[in-house]
Amino acid sequence: MTIKDFGGKITKQSIVDKILTVGIPTYVGGESLVRAARSLRASTGIGIFRFIVAVDGNQLKPEIESELKKLGVEVVFASVRGGQVARLKQIIAMCQTELVVLTQDDIIFEPDAISKLVNAFERNQKLTMANANIMPTPAGSTIERIQHSGTRIGKYIAAHWRRGDNYLSANGRCQAFQVAWAKKLDIPEEVINSDAFAYFKNKKLGGTYEYIHDAVVYDKSPLFVAEYVKQNKKFQYSADELARYFGEEIRKEYPPPVALSVKAAFKEGIRHPILFGMYTMLRIYMAFLPNTFYKTKRFWDTDISTKR
Repeated sequence: MTIKDFGGKITKQSIVDKILTVGIPTYVGGESLVRAARSLRASTGIGIFRFIVAVDGNQLKPEIESELKKLGVEVVFASVRGGQVARLKQIIAMCQTELVVLTQDDIIFEPDAISKLVNAFERNQKLTMANANIMPTPAGSTIERIQHSGTRIGKYIAAHWRRGDNYLSANGRCQAFQVAWAKKLDIPEEVINSDAFAYFKNKKLGGTYEYIHDAVVYDKSPLFVAEYVKQNKKFQYSADELARYFGEEIRKEYPPPVALSVKAAFKEGIRHPILFGMYTMLRIYMAFLPNTFYKTKRFWDTDISTKR
């Protein structure tokens, strides 16, 4: 069998087509989705893989859908909005491959990121779940630079806490699973922080996890304070949410080591004192805002600024 490679030449169908599926759930599905798809199709060292975009109760613009199909993307539509987890589960159910990489519609991939995720599973046959290293795109505004101060603190903690084996590194912007194992996780569709749920469920079932630091993908930070606040309130709600599924003991897994947190903050304060000070003030401001996620059920406003 032959398949047209996206560089224009004819090659034998790669064995990866039987090994790997990449899936993106989307609701907005704008230009950022096409950029994400192009960066994925530019992956090196991996060959051809199955690529699914699951659209959640919405319609794509004809030009967006056309560009995706040119890139060999299977676009599937849900007639009724079910939420991000519903679309993730739809993608997993469609998989006939050994591995699945689940990502989002505003992520840009380093060319070797996918191959490094796949290689991690080849090196460790017992590996059930892995995460890429989510890096912010270069800051173009003051609010992004302030956010990146907090991002550097969080990433330092995530990388050094149990050598990366923690829920902070389990970022849903790019996660990989053995398909058979992903089906066992059975994430409830109403869960808001499905990233952390997958990590803890993987651990509870006896799976193994690895943070693949050199598998780098890029995520654009929100351009508006309101969107950043919403993301952080979602994170703050997570412990209360997951306690309903894993019991109160899950709260013990949430606080990172105090010494590590202090060290991360100290390093950031020394290297970027002004941004760190502004970030600290932003955190104080957010502490006084109500957490609307306590009333949220499955759906919430999608960040628009990251989809441009």
